[in-house]
Amino acid sequence: MDADNAGIEAQVGGGRRASGLYLAHLVDCALHGAAPEVLPEGASWEEVHALAARNGMEGASWRAAALAGDVPSELRRRWAAEADMTLLRLLRFDAEREQVLSAMAARGLSYLPLKGVLIAGYYPAPEMRSMADNDILYGFVEPDEGGGFRISGADEAERGRATALAVREAAALMAERGYEAVSLGKGNHESFHKKPSFNFELHRRLVASSSPHAAYYANPWKRALRDGADSHLLRFPDEDEYLYFLVHAHKHFDSAGCGIRFVADLRVLLDAKGARMDWGYVRSELKALGLADFEACSRSLADAAFGGACSMAGPDGGPLLNGVQESLLMHLLGCGTYGTMEGRIRRQLGKIVAENEGDLARAKRRYLLERTFIPEDAIKDAFPAFHRHKALRPLLPAYRACRGLARHPKRIWRELKMLFEAR
Repeated sequence: MDADNAGIEAQVGGGRRASGLYLAHLVDCALHGAAPEVLPEGASWEEVHALAARNGMEGASWRAAALAGDVPSELRRRWAAEADMTLLRLLRFDAEREQVLSAMAARGLSYLPLKGVLIAGYYPAPEMRSMADNDILYGFVEPDEGGGFRISGADEAERGRATALAVREAAALMAERGYEAVSLGKGNHESFHKKPSFNFELHRRLVASSSPHAAYYANPWKRALRDGADSHLLRFPDEDEYLYFLVHAHKHFDSAGCGIRFVADLRVLLDAKGARMDWGYVRSELKALGLADFEACSRSLADAAFGGACSMAGPDGGPLLNGVQESLLMHLLGCGTYGTMEGRIRRQLGKIVAENEGDLARAKRRYLLERTFIPEDAIKDAFPAFHRHKALRPLLPAYRACRGLARHPKRIWRELKMLFEAR
């Protein structure tokens, strides 16, 4: 897996390397109940905290930092409050999610919690894992004679109607609970928001139809199992939970990037379930998904940085990492939890440059064309009306440009500026 070393120093900052390594040390200590070593020379508590906040690791890092005696008093107060807020949000999310799932069951909808909803429970303490969204796979499903489940219906037309009905039922029940529909019937999920901070992503599919893994997850329920006495609650086997976690993480890594929370999540998932997983099956499926190298590199960093050594044995302090592991750690720290526009442009442009024999000017023109004229799968997911009505298709580029400038003008101009300044 290419850690994309270019620009790492610019992202994290040359003077902040020591702080980044010490943040990894704090998280390792927090995960394994150890007291941290003394803040090393070259690092500062303010920089450590800033990197933790950028990577959604305030709660996890504070669990260890609270044991240090030299955290400045104002920062100590602020950091502790952030950890308390992480816990409060999680408790609110848990209570709200139970109500939403109960309402789904009352309407006959099945559901399968995903990603952070599950992973938060694997951490040693609930305040260690921040939550932004509740991700849930949902739909009207029935047992599949080939194993697992599938959307209800005898053929594709019936299953399409069942999915459309599920979307209407989800929209209705969320509206009853006071949610605003941010997105309906687009992409692979419905998005809902309610103040102060409740966000739900209800997934009809596990990946977008344009994803390289769309065929693998064509039936998102194929690998699901019943979970306990609740006939509407399903789950993935441990191995398939692990595989989907990596598929989702790779999507972010390969686009705008992702932060070190992904590696901490990987570590706690392995700690919770790795010993009993069928690794022959996992390796076979990773190969089929094209993610064997990504998983191996990510797991290597998770083992080295967060595996419980809890020491600063590296030559310059911090965990004992080899060059590849440290480069990846620094890259992830610079990306932040959800990546950056600069990272997305750099990666996408880099791929196009490689396909055009190093011709940067040609690559920039192709980048603009691909951003303007999106592929059919993307149109189907994001602009279903234009997909259904082919006569409207020539208007789509202008519609997207006008909508983008109306909603996010600064983001559009910033992307263009970054593209034109790329060297």
